[in-house]
Amino acid sequence: MMDPLPSHVSGWILAGMAALAGVLVVLIARRPAARAPAAGAVLVGMTLAVVLTDFRVLVFAAYLPVMAVAALLGHVDPHIMATMLIWPNINQMVLMIAGACLASLGVRGLMARNPAGETTDDAAPVLRAASALRVGRWATGIAVVVPVGYAVTRIGWFAGVPIGISPSFMQRLVDAHAAPIGAGLGGVALLGAVLTLGLVCPWGEVWPRWVPFLRGRAIPPRLPAALAIAISLPIMSAGLMYVRKMLAGEEFGATGAEHEPGAWLPEMFFPVWGAALAIAALAYLQRRAAGRELQSRSAGYRGLVGA
Repeated sequence: MMDPLPSHVSGWILAGMAALAGVLVVLIARRPAARAPAAGAVLVGMTLAVVLTDFRVLVFAAYLPVMAVAALLGHVDPHIMATMLIWPNINQMVLMIAGACLASLGVRGLMARNPAGETTDDAAPVLRAASALRVGRWATGIAVVVPVGYAVTRIGWFAGVPIGISPSFMQRLVDAHAAPIGAGLGGVALLGAVLTLGLVCPWGEVWPRWVPFLRGRAIPPRLPAALAIAISLPIMSAGLMYVRKMLAGEEFGATGAEHEPGAWLPEMFFPVWGAALAIAALAYLQRRAAGRELQSRSAGYRGLVGA
């Protein structure tokens, strides 16, 4: 987002955001129950992690591993990967991690309940779990549909079917050996869609039988939630960049891709995909927390009866 700005201007913006982040961390440390600093931390953190970054983080998260496999198979020149491992790209990753940490601190503060305001009503955790499941199902559905649509186009191109693109553009992709890379990215998107279903399915709470040493054990709630949120951030960041460039009439992707709907339309939904994935992860976390609270209360009641 800051690429059009002079370097000294973008530097001052980053310095100001860093100072503001530091102030928010101090306020949260002094008053953990205060909502305003927590909300500010979420806003500033998401700005750092999503708005001020771009698709270069997604290059690290998805493109680089896929291109590494393609290079091993002889479809891509290995020297291309070296062009990705440069400081501006690494700096984007650092910026996103810092923003994610700040936002998570704010989310933790917003989701924490005041012990003085807690109720002993057993219906409270049940209602929270039901509400979280309802929201999570809608968010998960969106977070599954978008990557599946993206994967269909890319895998279709690899299979020789020009979905959403002209035959001439399809031939250019074949000549550039880009179709296998697109298929690899589509495969990663499909895998992500399947794993996303675990945020609302029973197998997302207990390790499956085929997982050695862990089978049958409860999955730590923060593990799937943290992974989903970590993946959602680069997706949102890249998607916002694609949308900005499309609205500004700037070129992105292969030359002439702006005239091929299949080459740019799926990316326009990336911000929605990332946001839905993050919401699904938070709903999963809230539902699991409500379930643990209900189990704890039930165990307490059984102890009282046994006494």
